[in-house]
Amino acid sequence: MDARVTTAPRVAYQGEPGAFGEMAIVHEWGGVAAAVGAPTFAEALALVGRGRVDFAVMPIWNSTIGDIHDTQVLLGHHAPRLETVSELAVPIVHCLLALPGASFATVRYVGSHPTALAQCKRLFTTRRGLRPCIAYDTAGAARELATLGVDGPTDRPRNGASPWFEPYRSSEPTALGVIASAAAARLYRLIVLTEGVQDQHDNYTRFVVVKARDGVRW
Repeated sequence: MDARVTTAPRVAYQGEPGAFGEMAIVHEWGGVAAAVGAPTFAEALALVGRGRVDFAVMPIWNSTIGDIHDTQVLLGHHAPRLETVSELAVPIVHCLLALPGASFATVRYVGSHPTALAQCKRLFTTRRGLRPCIAYDTAGAARELATLGVDGPTDRPRNGASPWFEPYRSSEPTALGVIASAAAARLYRLIVLTEGVQDQHDNYTRFVVVKARDGVRW
């Protein structure tokens, strides 16, 4: 079965609007599919298992860091229940984002998903004043940072946890930055301090599109 022949499918991805998983859905379906964000990869697959979505996109390999172990283990666990319908490679350009008024000189703490941070190690070795901070999602980290801005969203983090910058809340908001996509910057009204902070210029991630085997639910 080719995922492209499905009319207006619902497709799960890990993260929030502006995440690279959402970008993979646009890449695969050309804007036709409805992207459904989930806090974790496990929950994205759970949406497939409950029949809430038709497909899920899962990153399995990145050109900078190699195998994405967590998702490969998860897919292996669910292998008897899943069918892989396609595979795609998506260019990944990481940007350093911050609130309006911030600059490269003011940023000290940088939040992002661990996989994104691992693709940007050179940034932290060349700019030793920057401290990487783990967040559950790239775009989610951007949205959380935007809550500190004058015109930013005011809702609580959608994964139910405290924002990634909670330990550094006493710092000036201009000391906080995130690594995420340029799309996330536009969506959450952040500024792009530096584009292309990934270690490799031609960085890309391989995703698989999976669906539940016929008649299987969990």
